[in-house]
This record gives sequence, structure tokens and C-alpha cells, in this order.
Amino acid sequence: MPRPGWRVLFASGVLTGCAAVPERYGFDSATSACRQNPAACARMAGEEPLLPGGRALRITASVGAAGDGALRLLKAEEQAVIEKALEDCADDARSTVLLARFQGRNPTPEECRREASRDAQGAPVTWAMKLGAEMHHLALDCARRELAELRAGGFSVEPRYRRASRDQAWEALSEHEAQALIRQGRAGELKGTLVPDIVIHAGNPTQALVVYDFKFPCLGDDPSSWRVYPRGHPHAGRTQKFMYEQALGTRAFRIIPRWGVLP
Repeated sequence: MPRPGWRVLFASGVLTGCAAVPERYGFDSATSACRQNPAACARMAGEEPLLPGGRALRITASVGAAGDGALRLLKAEEQAVIEKALEDCADDARSTVLLARFQGRNPTPEECRREASRDAQGAPVTWAMKLGAEMHHLALDCARRELAELRAGGFSVEPRYRRASRDQAWEALSEHEAQALIRQGRAGELKGTLVPDIVIHAGNPTQALVVYDFKFPCLGDDPSSWRVYPRGHPHAGRTQKFMYEQALGTRAFRIIPRWGVLP
């Protein structure tokens, strides 16, 4: 069942959130661009903040007496609990948005293709796109709350990774650094960065244990596949799954309402 508190978000038909980084700079998540206003995108308790000077304090406080090795292994039973929580977040997000937008019913194929609004550049936004963005927003908020209870200090929501020029390895890029590049007119340097939805890690986003991405197909009767990067993109022709697994050295999974966790 949808969580009652979420319905308030849709009372006016407008989601609260942050201004977006231009879409051409990111492709990984419907809300990975929620970065122009760092204060509005504040991290919840227990989540790795990815800010200079902040990680050590947050992780130390979360690990406590258990020691640094406490988060370095993800047991099967713990992973099952995490995945169940994320599945519930996805299901609740879909139910809540459909209740607000379509009186709880699934949209038709025609409605999914119909224009719902226009973006800042005047391009059409279909109902499939709009519903997906709203569901994504709620699912990520839910994930923050649930993971703060289940794995404090051992997860990140929408961390950003870039390839280090010095050795071609991937490294975490803080939002402080990303925002600095944007302010300096160097947003093009963010093209090709990876922004998975959820990374479960061993106390540092570069120590990934498993990766999850929420997917919200409009019709809901067929699981949404991994996105393929388009022509002209630095990762053109490759899937998100391939890039996440190559960059982070661990497995990546989709989480889809009513379908659960899929490869």
C-alpha cells in the first residue's frame, strides 16, 4: 500500500525538487540531475555524503565499535532484506503516483505516449517520462530512509563516478566538485560520468558491493530493460549495466515494480 505521507507531494500536481543539470551531461537516472541546489539534495542520515572531509566522520560514527571491517561483507541474508526494502519502495512509488495521476489505474499505451508537459528547453515530456520521473523521486527518497536503518554508512544514493585521467580507473566525484565544474562553465566534463541509483558499499562509494537501478516502465506489464547509451555518447552502444559493472567491479541489478529484482 502507498505510504500516506507521500500523497501530499502530489496535491498541487508539482513535485518539489532541485533544478536539473542539462540532460546531455547525464544519462543514468531520472533524478541524477537533481544537483544544482546541493542544499535541496541533502543526504539523509547514514548515507555516504561524498563531500570533502565529510566521509571519515560519517563512516566512523556509523561503524562505531564494530570496527572498519564490519561493512566490508554483504551477507546473502542482508542482501535479501535490502532488496525486499527496495522492491517495496518501487511498488509504493508506482502505486502512489498512479493513485494521484490516474486514480490508481495503469495508463493506456496511448496515454503513455501523450504529451504531459514541456521541459525548460520547450521539448515535449510524455506521460511515460513524467510518471517515471515522479516514481523515481519517491523511490529514491524511500530508499534513503530504509537504507539509513538497514545499512547506515554503507550505501550511497546517486553517487557520481568519473574515469580518472591519470590511469583510466574510475573514481568517485563529489557533488561539491560537480557543482564547481558547472559554475566554472565546465559542465561538459561531466559527460560520461556514471550515476547509478543505489550503491551498497563497504563504507566508501569506491568499494562497491552491489549496484541497483530503479526502472519504471509506463505500462507495467513488461519489465523495462537496461538503457543503451545513444550515438554520440562516450559510452555509445553499451548498456548501463555493462558500464556500472565494468566501472565498479561488481554486479548491477534492476528493481522494477511488481517484477522485483532482475539482472
